[in-house]
Amino acid sequence: MMIDAGKYRYKITIIKETKTKDADGFIHDEPVVVLQPYAEVKTTRGMTLIANGSDFEKAFTRFVFRFPVTPIDRKMFVLFREKKYSIEYINNIDEANIEMELQCKEVTH
Repeated sequence: MMIDAGKYRYKITIIKETKTKDADGFIHDEPVVVLQPYAEVKTTRGMTLIANGSDFEKAFTRFVFRFPVTPIDRKMFVLFREKKYSIEYINNIDEANIEMELQCKEVTH
């Protein structure tokens, strides 16, 4: 199966947060980069949410990229355009080990 490499236009960063102790002895989460693939990014359209009677809390962003060698889990986060997303669902598309899909929700502060 040929993949159209041109559809992966956006660079995303997948991170995991590791607990580290700073110089003062306080423990905090330190982001560690796991992967920086180029991805296809799609968001749920506002009209789709309204038509389905959903609230905007259920809006997902879909990231699709080439299947990575590095394992990815739901404890990790995606960084894209200065926003942080929690990984809600991981899908090996068609179980073919060619593309991976991440359904993510924006983490609001």
